[in-house]
Amino acid sequence: MEQLFVNMTFDLEEFDIPEEYGQKVSEKDQMEVTLAGMRRILPVLDKHNISVTFFTTGNFAQKNPELIRMLSEKHEIASHALYHAPDHDFQEQDIMISKQILESITEKPVTGFRMPRLKPFDESNLAKWGFNYDSSVNPTYLPGRYNLLHKSPLPYLENEIWELPCSTMPLLRFPLFWLSFKNMPAGIYSEMCRITLRKRKNLMLYFHPWEFADIADFKLPGYVRSPDGQTLTDKLDKLIGYLTKNKGAFITCQQFCDTLDSKQKIENS
Repeated sequence: MEQLFVNMTFDLEEFDIPEEYGQKVSEKDQMEVTLAGMRRILPVLDKHNISVTFFTTGNFAQKNPELIRMLSEKHEIASHALYHAPDHDFQEQDIMISKQILESITEKPVTGFRMPRLKPFDESNLAKWGFNYDSSVNPTYLPGRYNLLHKSPLPYLENEIWELPCSTMPLLRFPLFWLSFKNMPAGIYSEMCRITLRKRKNLMLYFHPWEFADIADFKLPGYVRSPDGQTLTDKLDKLIGYLTKNKGAFITCQQFCDTLDSKQKIENS
């Protein structure tokens, strides 16, 4: 039976989403909320003994180097640019600066990238800068965000790097991203993931550590704010258990790319 791979990923970033809704949050509080979420999810990952990928901003890493160093011992650290703030004027050099920061802290190669908020950007230089893959495409239609129905929902090579799209349901292209996980009944979401995993042979899921903190007091829409804290953490625990029971092998994004490279070599030989 062909292996079924699960890429569970977390965008390890500043908790700046309240700024999208007019609430200013100090950088100290942004960091603390994200760290509180990390304190919740790490025991769950350890319980299931799985390795995941943390797409990390250079700014967060600089403020929390010991955490990043510790995470890199078991998990993959990838780049999430330099800053995540909605008002940050993104520059292409942010990608290289973040890579250098993360590599300096972990003393390991950083080979993956995900653009904050999955915004479009010029991917043509990623391979030249030493990246092996990008995961900035959500091949679905989200009003006000993007319409990427023309993009393949399966991993593909582009500009000499692997594009690892965020998972969507077969045929329907319903996104299995963090808001779906948060708002859908656990059983329905888990079953949609199982169906997608069986059909696609891989599953790319992404969440944010700050979701698992207690964020009820922030001025956020209900669909962003709740559920949170321990309730959402328990939901994550059950999801991992369900996918494991259904033969999903949790690996990092770079490990998945290694399998894609091996498969391509065999096909080309």
